[in-house]
Amino acid sequence: MVLGILKERNTSIHPQFMRWIYSLMILCFCMPTFAQPPLTRLKSAIIQLDRDPVMRSANWSMTVMDAQTGKILVDHNGQKSLSTASTMKVVTTITAMDVLGPDFRFATELQYDGTQGEDKVLRGNLYIKGDGDPTLGSNRFGEVYETESLLHLLAEQIKRKGIERVEGAIIGDASIFSTQLTPAKWSWEDMGNYYGAGASGLNINENLYRLDLKPGSRVGALTTVLRTVPHMPDLTFKNEITTGSKGSGDNGYIYGAPYTSVRYLRGTIPAGYNSFSIKGSISDPAQFMAYRLREELIACGVSITGSYGSLRDMGQNTSNGKRTTFFTHYSPRLSEIIEKTNMRSINLYAEALAKRVAVKLGKEGSTDQAMRTFKQYWEKKGMNLDGTYMRDGAGLSPNNALSTRMLVQLLKHAKTASYSKSFAASLPVAAQSGSLKGMFKGTVAAGKISAKSGYISGTRGYAGYATTTKGQSLIFAIISNNYA
Repeated sequence: MVLGILKERNTSIHPQFMRWIYSLMILCFCMPTFAQPPLTRLKSAIIQLDRDPVMRSANWSMTVMDAQTGKILVDHNGQKSLSTASTMKVVTTITAMDVLGPDFRFATELQYDGTQGEDKVLRGNLYIKGDGDPTLGSNRFGEVYETESLLHLLAEQIKRKGIERVEGAIIGDASIFSTQLTPAKWSWEDMGNYYGAGASGLNINENLYRLDLKPGSRVGALTTVLRTVPHMPDLTFKNEITTGSKGSGDNGYIYGAPYTSVRYLRGTIPAGYNSFSIKGSISDPAQFMAYRLREELIACGVSITGSYGSLRDMGQNTSNGKRTTFFTHYSPRLSEIIEKTNMRSINLYAEALAKRVAVKLGKEGSTDQAMRTFKQYWEKKGMNLDGTYMRDGAGLSPNNALSTRMLVQLLKHAKTASYSKSFAASLPVAAQSGSLKGMFKGTVAAGKISAKSGYISGTRGYAGYATTTKGQSLIFAIISNNYA
């Protein structure tokens, strides 16, 4: 559910379950067209689904609200707390819009300490100070924001400042956020992979790298590590990935924790490729950013006597006094970032937004503090959050628990907010875009539903807006846990 497609682990969907999901959602959107009273028909379908063997072990809920009046039209177990998967991003992106505003931009700064002489020598350190921008170096917003363009821009700004030699270090400052990159409740299986990349105060290239592997000559043979793109100077790989049969797909996983240098490679990749790629998470984005900037400066003719590192590692003892800011790089507008967050379900973006909301409200930039801040923020606005358990901003933690009633209340708030159009535009549309592009094709629901989906092992959910065939605007949420 991040970067378009999330590896599926034990997540096969029973076709009968998906037929029920389709049926329930289409019943909602076509309710005025049936001769039988529409709510009666829908409630009958809910009872049938409850009795189906596919749902014997499941907990599930569904809430439908009239968007104009706020009246609850359907509420099946609507107050049950259920694991959310990426429908949690609805909470995060609406909160970010509410607190930061749709025009907010992250601001990343170039700074130096020490002294700069007329001889074009900086006797001090260069810093790149992060603001938590998850889009720094991303290829999703045009060439000007991509990593190579960004690094070249920063190097040019340093040269324009009149610095041709640095007698000091290049330091990445991620201190706007806490040092805990990944939420405490994320799985060990996730953290080393691209979709489990933690949100640093200073990010780069969506905190991911590509790992190229060569399959073995037969099924079961050990693979060969070819390269990383970009080069990762501080990582060591212990390769245990073997060769699967042709067409077996990407079942390779990278295991490793933030700030550590050893990565264990396990699982399989399919035979039949000269090179097969999987993606990993950068262990220390601030340090890696400092490394890349140092390399770019050297390539541009700037001499550097010191090394590179993160402020967390190098500490304040490297400081030469007060810093001076001489250039600021701004991210795309928040509304653009949220469109990518929901449309492509990018976990890193959601986590960074959650932490930045906490900072904006005067709290520590940590996941735990962000989740407490979320709850306090919406409770102050009168929302009932009984039974709400928020463990991360992205929904990757299986310990998140929300009710469908809470989700429709939040979506109702966004429907009447000043940013309503830009938020609604961030949601995938049935048969047209994002995770709903392949759903409802050839049905009356095509183009009539916009919703955030959620999908991890044992959990599937949808939350968003719909327009019936008679033009009635609805808000809905449906979540199921532990179906067959």
